This record gives sequence, C-alpha cells and structure tokens, in this order.
Amino acid sequence: MNLFYIKSEEEWQQILDDLSEALSMPTALVDPHSFVLQESGERHELCKEIRANKESLIGICARTQKFMAKKAKETRKPVIVACEASMSKCMIPVFSDGEFMGSVVVCGTAIPEEEISPAMIAESINKTEDEINRMIKQIPVVDKEEVAEVSNRLFAEIHSDS
Repeated sequence: MNLFYIKSEEEWQQILDDLSEALSMPTALVDPHSFVLQESGERHELCKEIRANKESLIGICARTQKFMAKKAKETRKPVIVACEASMSKCMIPVFSDGEFMGSVVVCGTAIPEEEISPAMIAESINKTEDEINRMIKQIPVVDKEEVAEVSNRLFAEIHSDS
C-alpha cells in the first residue's frame, strides 16, 4: 500500500496546489523515504540555489527532513520547524491503519521571528554574502501560526476518511 491507495494522483495534486496557494510556499508529496512523488509551486531563488548544490541539499534540506519525519512518526501530527537555513518547513504526515505512508511537505518562507544567516548559506552554496542578502530580500514571509493553522486543517482533512 502507498499514498496513491489513499488518494488519487489528481486528488494529491489538488491538495498540493491548494496548499501552495494558501501559504505562498512550494509543496511536495513524499514517500516514507522522503522521495518526491509530486510537487506544486515555485521555489524562490535562494531555495533553488540551496537545492542545486548536493552538499547544501543534504546539509540544509535533508537533515531537517529526516528529523521532521522521525518527530512526525512519534507525535502523529504535523511538525513545523525552521530548516538549517532558518526558513519555515512543515511536514504533514499521512498514516493509514497506523502505518506512516509519507507526507506532504511545505517549505521555503521566512519566519518573522527567525533571522536567516547569510554567512552560513553563502559558505554552503559558494556564493557571497551580498548575493545571499539580495536573495533573502525576495523570500516571502509567512507567520508560523498561519502555517500551523493550515497544516492542522489539512492533516484533519486527509485523515477524516481513514
């Protein structure tokens, strides 16, 4: 059994599209091993740069994803954290018959109370701090409370049929 037994590819795409629009963040449907199955939304320039570099993808994105998957399995509810680059990342786990099937992941916005460190990111992706600061100014800002409200509502909707 996998995520496509729970909802069709079209239903998941609609969920991803609606979520991306609601939070101005890119979304992805991932399997239990964090392999991306479907996506929606555009990443901003800084996220694109981070994801284009294997070391920063592992050190910034994958490290956070691994931690979040573990926590989501334990708590059985959405997990919202700041990634290693201090941007918002939310994981909405999907369970069926008590088994973790994968998740909907939303990430890539600035958090009002978090400062993004240009020095760490610049070193990670081999860019100057000035280049990173220019990219940081383009990142949309979304309150953690809004992300929590939308993700909790989606979690309840996904699990209302199971």
